[in-house]
Amino acid sequence: MSKSVGWVELVVALLAAIGAVACWNVGVRTTEFPAVPDVSPAYQGTFYSGSWIALGALAVIVAGLLFVDGVRRVRTDETPPTG
Repeated sequence: MSKSVGWVELVVALLAAIGAVACWNVGVRTTEFPAVPDVSPAYQGTFYSGSWIALGALAVIVAGLLFVDGVRRVRTDETPPTG
């Protein structure tokens, strides 16, 4: 039972890591502004959405914890003591 839970945790950790990358990509938006003659050169502006970046960071933390616990469950043969 413990090994199957470990494998499920590893799969969910992988999904959380993929979700973190997706959140980061949604949270960063780049806009290019054309040059205005005799006023300013062309430049690029980057907008960071804090809520998407924070959700991505949370997903990375969850993925890391699930990965560590999943590896522990898969690699150990005995069940942990229960109180």
